Amino acid sequence: MINNPNNRNAVLPNSILPMILLHKTFLLLAFVFPLFGFSQNEFLDYGIDHKNDTTYGTVRNTITKNGLLIEKNPKSTKNRIMFRTHKLREYKTIRFNDDIYWYEKPSVEDGIYTKSMPRIIPEDSIAKRFGSFVNIQKRLPDFLVTKTNDTIYGKFRDPIFWKFHFLDTNNLKVKIEKDHINSYRFNNDIYIHKEKRKAVIFDKDGAYIKLVLDGRVKLYEYEHIYKTVDLTTNLPTYKKATYLYIEKGDEVLLLDGFLNKKRWAELFEDNQPLVSKILNEEYNIENMYLIVKYYNTMNQ
Repeated sequence: MINNPNNRNAVLPNSILPMILLHKTFLLLAFVFPLFGFSQNEFLDYGIDHKNDTTYGTVRNTITKNGLLIEKNPKSTKNRIMFRTHKLREYKTIRFNDDIYWYEKPSVEDGIYTKSMPRIIPEDSIAKRFGSFVNIQKRLPDFLVTKTNDTIYGKFRDPIFWKFHFLDTNNLKVKIEKDHINSYRFNNDIYIHKEKRKAVIFDKDGAYIKLVLDGRVKLYEYEHIYKTVDLTTNLPTYKKATYLYIEKGDEVLLLDGFLNKKRWAELFEDNQPLVSKILNEEYNIENMYLIVKYYNTMNQ
């Protein structure tokens, strides 16, 4: 007997039942996978000690010599201690914002790393410093991207007072102006011209800012150069301050105005698990790279 397809109470043939169950299982996995398909350690920094034990957490106090790795305590419900702190100098290797850094002995011996030797940087590589740690990468070619999306390869010359000079492959100088150049790569970093809110009173509205993380939300880093006077020599000196910007939709937001965690949690209100991590202080503003990475991965 053939079941009437218009009868809601009709009994489905046995051959169709497995197909329906398989379809429902697929839909369930498609819903659950974004939540459990990624290891939570993917959204954390880590440190490897001299016993090769790995500790996952978030790196903080990066602007000081007392850098810390903050580890969430898995037994916090028992002893009420939410986090454990570890000094970065306890580790021989760390991962910070997805880059691997190796400990390098400071100029003054500290009694722990007395036998380590300064790392030799190959000529075809660049070194990025992070406190007493160093990251080494193969040097990628410098280039410019014009407003018409043409790519010009060449070489940046050492900047004088942070003013760049670019020579193309024919050794011709190319001016880096916002009306002609959209972006460029220098020292393996991509810089894009953006109209932004001023970081300080005498700042410019537009500037080339470093793209730190791309995706649905973009994270940028901007270095503002300012001139001061050395009180001992009475000579002018140049210093820099670093600011973070987030591009979400059509807005480029300065994060300096979002120091209150509730305010910058609002930027990611469409991802409540991430908001909970922010409000529970699993991340702070120093971990904005991990926050944006989490958001972009889970909101694909």
